[in-house]
Parts: sequence; structure tokens; C-alpha cells
Amino acid sequence: MTPFIILAPLIAAILIIALNKSYKNAKYVAIGASALSLALYPLAGSGVQSTTWFSIGKLSLTLTTSVMPLNALLLQIVLVIGILIMVYSAGFMDLPSEQRRYYTEMLAFEAAMLTFAMAGDFIVLFIAWSFLSLTSYMLIGFWYDREKAIAAARKAITIVFIGDIALLASIVMFQNIFGSLQFSTIISGIASGGNAIVLPAALLFVAVMAKSAQFPLQEWLADAMEGPTPVSAYLHSSTMVKAGVFVTFVLLPLFQAAGMLQAIVIIGAVTVAIAIFAATTENHIKRVLAYSTVEELGLMLIAVASNALLAAVYFFFTQSFYKALLFFSAGGSIKANGSEDLRDVAGLKNNRLLYITTLFGVLSLAGFIPFGGFFANVGLDSAFSTNLIAYALISIVSLTTSFYIFRWLFLQTKKSGGKRGELNHAAMPRSMTYSMAILAFGALASSVVFFTSGLSQAVGGTSAGMNLTLMHAVIETVLVTAGAVAGYAIYRQKKASRLKNVQPERLMHAVYTATIVNAAYTHIAGFVEAIAVAMEYLDIKLNSLFDWFGHVTIRAAGGARRFASGSINAYVALFAIGMLVLVIVMVTA
Repeated sequence: MTPFIILAPLIAAILIIALNKSYKNAKYVAIGASALSLALYPLAGSGVQSTTWFSIGKLSLTLTTSVMPLNALLLQIVLVIGILIMVYSAGFMDLPSEQRRYYTEMLAFEAAMLTFAMAGDFIVLFIAWSFLSLTSYMLIGFWYDREKAIAAARKAITIVFIGDIALLASIVMFQNIFGSLQFSTIISGIASGGNAIVLPAALLFVAVMAKSAQFPLQEWLADAMEGPTPVSAYLHSSTMVKAGVFVTFVLLPLFQAAGMLQAIVIIGAVTVAIAIFAATTENHIKRVLAYSTVEELGLMLIAVASNALLAAVYFFFTQSFYKALLFFSAGGSIKANGSEDLRDVAGLKNNRLLYITTLFGVLSLAGFIPFGGFFANVGLDSAFSTNLIAYALISIVSLTTSFYIFRWLFLQTKKSGGKRGELNHAAMPRSMTYSMAILAFGALASSVVFFTSGLSQAVGGTSAGMNLTLMHAVIETVLVTAGAVAGYAIYRQKKASRLKNVQPERLMHAVYTATIVNAAYTHIAGFVEAIAVAMEYLDIKLNSLFDWFGHVTIRAAGGARRFASGSINAYVALFAIGMLVLVIVMVTA
């Protein structure tokens, strides 16, 4: 039944294309396909299965699927979040002309992620990896009539393509070193690889950095918010950007043997710092959440590279629920207010269910007990309890995360002085609010599900770096409460107009990292462009030189051709002249 989990959304995508003008049925087909894949999951087998793709001489390439505990975890996340995304989209995407295209691309995106989740070798991984890049490009640039959306899609595919090239190069090297591309074979044969594995492992991590938006390749993810909000929710909660982190989970022994763990921690730490500054100063409602995802992915990499695998995997799991929930909430505010600027949106409290579910997401991301984010933060704290400096830095991250997410909340709950946001919030489609209610329950109960379903034992047991102590719980609670209080003190305003003169906004804009990073991208692009212009100039000059040599050769041949007239008399005359010259030279010598 495993292949049918992937085939269901693909067949549904083809069916939607065949519906012609029946756009009203597209959402039902998409929801049905996602529900079918979820229903088929319990029937899927476990273990590793391989099928020979083709063989040439001694080279034999196989397609390997794996449904081991980590794969099963990701499959469950994609399937559960996937159907909720489709249900939410039924209320959010109300433009008739784009229904068929939207659901076709979303189903293809889901199929790509399901394929990735079951990848057991680099061939299947690369196929799914590339398909994810393609479908995300189409979805980020979905609103093709908006220049910002087109630019964001180009930026995303350009940066991700850097990772794709690095991944392909690492695959070739792994094949040469191990004679196989199966993950199990590579991990079991790491010792035989020696120092030869360092370069391909480094290239593989470049692919991870590009896919999971790690420094210096992180800024594309914020620009990707130009896509529809359900796309943003899917992108950040269970697909695409978490693919790179997942590869690190699966191939952790490889990175460890290559001596890359310290480098991964450094890159993750720099990414976290940049993301926190950006999230604290950003006024775009979805970009704040995007930067929080960049921060969380960096924390996951720090945790897994610090031998806290269980804490990282649990963070990976619980983040899916509250992050999708927060994006759903952002979509509700955008739909109600007709704006994506936090200084303009208002009236969130006018829909009680929407407000309560949003609050669940905020409390979970901030790290309040008993929500899933609390246990994720405490797990990270405990993993670094023996390193005072690292513990202090993680504590600062908890404090600032709580601050900026409550800033995000308070800016939406202010009163706008008008009725538009209030009325539209109250009239939000039920499919959107019901999806949020389910995710809110997930944000609250994810810890219970994770630790009682056997998932924690399957990925390494409690010895993998997650020790929940009372001291860590108290410290975490104090920190996140302080961040929330600071956010309340600064941003809890009654009128939207008053926020424009809030002084901390001006101060924090000075450390807005997105401007700096994008400027760096511009300078790098300018440098590369200058090199390209210089190479083009050199190419033109070389071609001109070759052309000159060609013309000289042609003219010389034309002159010589005059002497090859075929006349015997002319040849005798030339012979006589040559002999005369030779005699004169001999006499005068």
C-alpha cells in the first residue's frame, strides 16, 4: 500500500486538470485525495524495500524506500497537516479562476514530500528533492501578476538550486566511495570511507543549508511569503524547509564521522541570531513567522549536532502543529483586514474561536506550559545544561522568542477604530476556523502523543538528550513570561494609529537584518555579474583575435593561390628566378 500513499495525490492532480472548467469540485478532489492517503497509512508496510532501476556493467542503481521510525514520523506529519491545509484552503482560496491550478500544484507538492519522507537512498531523495524545488517555485510565484511574487519565486529557486547542485555532486562522490547510494550501506561503511567522506558530506550540508534556509542562504524563505498563506503554512510546518533538517537526522553518523558537528552548531547559532533580530523588527505578518521558522530550524540543527537527537526530533514534531496554526491565523487576519502589515491589521478578538486558537499557537511557540513548545524548549535547555555559555544563549533565545511572538499577537488584537476588520473576522469560513481548532488541540496535546505513542523510544529513547527537570521548567517559564510582559508593555495599544510613534520600532529597525543580508546578496550578485562581464569581454576579444588570424590566413592563401596557376611557363620562370637569387647569394657570401 505504500506506493498508493504517493499515487493518491498525483492521480487527484491529474483528475483536477481533466475537470476542465469544473473548478468547484477541485477542492473536494484535493481533500478526498489527502484523506485517502491518510487512511492508507496504517496499511503501509515498514522496513526497507529496494527495486533495481538499471544496471550498466558493474554499476547498479536501485530505488529504495524506507519506512523506519523517522520516516514514519515525517509521513504522519505530512499526511495530517496536508489534509488540514486542503480543508483550510477550501475557505481561504475563493478566486474561482485559480482553483484548479492551486490544488493541482498543492497535490503535486504533497506527493513530492511524501516521496521524500520515504526515501531510503540518494536517488529517491534527489528525485523528491528536485520535485520539491519545482513545486515550491510554482507555489511561491502563484500570484504571477505580482512582481514581488515572481521575484520571490526566482530568488527561492536560485538559492535552492545551489543546494541541488551541491547535492548532486555529493551523490556522485558517495557512489564512488561506497559503491552504493543506500543510506543504510553508507552509514554502515562510514569507517571504510576515511577522509574521503569529508568533501561529499560538506556538499551535502550545503544542500541542507539551502533547503532549510540556514545562514547565509536563509533570506529566500522570508520572501517566499509572497505565496498564498496555505502554501506558507505547508512550507513551514511539514514540507520543503524541514527536508534539510530531516536529512541531518537520518545521516547524522555521516556528518559526525566527517567532523562537521561543530560547523553545524556554528552555522545554526548564527542563523538563530539573525532570525531573532529580523523577527523582532519585521512588520509583515507572515514574515515574522517565517523568521521564527528559520530560528527553529537553526535550533534543531544545533540540538542534533550537540547529541540531543530526541530533543531535536520532538521539536521537529511539535513545531509542525503550532506553526501551521499560526500561519492559519495570519491568513485569517489578512483575509479580514485586506492587509499584511501588522500595523494595519486589527480586530483579532472579534472572532472568539480564531482568537483562542491563535493564542494556543502563540503560547506554544513562546514555550508556555503545558503546550508542545514548552517541552521542546525545556528539552533544548536540558541538552545544554552542562555548558553555561550555551545554556545562557539558549535562555536568551527563549526570552526574545516570547517577546516577538507576543508582539505579533498584540499588534493584531488592537482596535482599528473601524468596522471592516471586525465584521470580516466574524464572517470567516468555518473550514478555516475548524482547521485551526484541530491544530490548536495538536499544539496542546503533541507532547502526550509523542511520548506515549512510542515515537520517543523509536528515535533513541530518553537518553538522547531530553531530560525534563523542574529547574529547567521553572527557568523556562520565568523567561517566556518576562518576554510576554515586555511585549505587552511596549505593544499593547488600543488604536492602530498610536503604534506608528512607538519608539522601540525605530530603535530596532537599525538592527533589521533582512536589509543587510539582501544587500550582501546584491553585492555578491554584482561581483559575479562583473566577473561574467569580464569573461564576456575576454571572450569577444579572443574571438576577434581568432577572426583576425583567420582573415590573415585566407588572404595569404589567396596570394599563394595566384602562383598555382597551372602554367608550365610560369613555373619555369619562377624556378629560373629562384636559381638566380641563389647564385647571387652564393657569390656575394
